Amino acid sequence: MEITFAETMKSLRKSRGNTQEELASHLGISVQAVSKWERGDGMPDIMLLPHIAAFYDTTVDELLGCGLIQKQTRIQNFVQEYRLLHSQGKTAERLALSRAMQKTYPNDETVLYYLMRALQNGYIDESFDEIITLGEKLLRSTNLEYRAGAIRGLCFTYLHVGDRKNALRYADMMPPANDLHLHILEGDELVEHCQNYFWKVCDMMYLYMNYLVKCPEAGYTHEETHAAWKTLYDMFHAIFPDRDFGFWEERLAKISFFMSVESIQLGHTEQALQELEDMLSHVEAMKDFHTISHSSLLVNRIKIGPENIAKSSEETLAQSLMKYLDNKRAAFLPLEDHPRFLHIKERLSCI
Repeated sequence: MEITFAETMKSLRKSRGNTQEELASHLGISVQAVSKWERGDGMPDIMLLPHIAAFYDTTVDELLGCGLIQKQTRIQNFVQEYRLLHSQGKTAERLALSRAMQKTYPNDETVLYYLMRALQNGYIDESFDEIITLGEKLLRSTNLEYRAGAIRGLCFTYLHVGDRKNALRYADMMPPANDLHLHILEGDELVEHCQNYFWKVCDMMYLYMNYLVKCPEAGYTHEETHAAWKTLYDMFHAIFPDRDFGFWEERLAKISFFMSVESIQLGHTEQALQELEDMLSHVEAMKDFHTISHSSLLVNRIKIGPENIAKSSEETLAQSLMKYLDNKRAAFLPLEDHPRFLHIKERLSCI
């Protein structure tokens, strides 16, 4: 597909967050001239091309469309490789890939967006200023995904360093979650859109529950905290009555662990052991997770594989839960010599 000079001009200007007035002022020409170029009604004087290219940190060749398709292909391949590495929990590799692309395309929004995400995953302390700079630049993006990602990234970066005031400032920028697609899509697209909501809502319920039960102001007792986690556990089962949990085996394993912690605090050792065994069952099911076509009614159009799941590290679920058990060693002292408890730990260490 041939890309016109007018399309290239509009794309470059919008991706940089510039106005026609700013470009015109830089070149010392009228706004009407820039508008004319972007409508495709004319071309700039050849002597202006290097100045336009310099303004957008690009080359004259790319400005004229030469090499633009090659660039788009490289960016698409970069995104695919980045997402694959993310699904494998390869943090350092994601960052190295993003850095390499940044050298080639230092001002490309897509590269900057994924670089920011990579830096946030374990590199905030040493890269704080760079993350803030990238986020502020992406706030001017016309791409809603990149803008929302920048707001989220800036919010959590400030929160990480204890700057709650700035974190709240960015949190307030996030637009209300109004799903307009619901009113526009039709047919199969509408079905898949709605089912994706039910699939994704599981993650949001888990996230909100995690914050709720840990908040001291909630004032939950051990019994109430257990009941809260059990409610969420049952809600997962209500959405997936066929037990076709797929990736959500991971969340269910953690929920089972959290329930067992509350049970042992309440002195319910048998219940705690059963919940730890349920945890182990979910871990073993997750170990065999490859790609699943869900069958439960609310999600039976959804097909999910490991490549669709982003991981923050290469640590396995079993390794993560072994750490949980170690961190709660004091709580589980009543079970430390119990054969069932020892079997659970042995199985986790082998998965």
